[in-house]
Amino acid sequence: MENEMGGNYWCGHKILDPSDIERQFSNEDGLNFLDVSTNEYLSTERSAQLDQVRTVLGDIPAREADFVELYFFQKVRQTSIASIFNVSQPTVCYRLQRAAARIKYLLDIPPYDPYRIEQDLSGVLGDPVDVRIMLGMIKTTCQSEVAKEMGVTQGFVRHRYLRSVSSLERVTGMSNYVDLFNHVSSNLNILREVQRAKWNEPVIHLIS
Repeated sequence: MENEMGGNYWCGHKILDPSDIERQFSNEDGLNFLDVSTNEYLSTERSAQLDQVRTVLGDIPAREADFVELYFFQKVRQTSIASIFNVSQPTVCYRLQRAAARIKYLLDIPPYDPYRIEQDLSGVLGDPVDVRIMLGMIKTTCQSEVAKEMGVTQGFVRHRYLRSVSSLERVTGMSNYVDLFNHVSSNLNILREVQRAKWNEPVIHLIS
């Protein structure tokens, strides 16, 4: 049945074409913080920024890295990327936005040397467990992953992490590490890949 206002209706409910839904969620500027034009010409500064992005693509989920490569470097539109990977355009948009957040975090993180950190923190914190926690948090930004890897609780990781940061703040010459760990603290779970439920997956309700 067709309504004079346009669109199909069934039992009082409007039926939307999938392409209409796609347009509602469309956002071709998901990585607008990079301010990249699709023109052939890129300024020297912009080219250098894109080169920096390439250096961290290996540190984000592989699928997101593929999307960034196609969208920014190959200039493929989101709708085309969605077709290539057999996903929806909103999914491509979401993953590009997540990639943007991860890339920004990785580009903004203060430079560090894991081996040097281990040596320096061992001299200040003393307990190897605390050093492992701090290194794990830099690598994953996720206390649950660190807890799982070490076989301890998340509460234990959180307590020891905050205690270690507090200890470093009181030691002269540790300001660079304090900045590093504060950057991690401000971006918890940024490197964690969360699997979102698909729209066509069944929803299971548990009734007690």
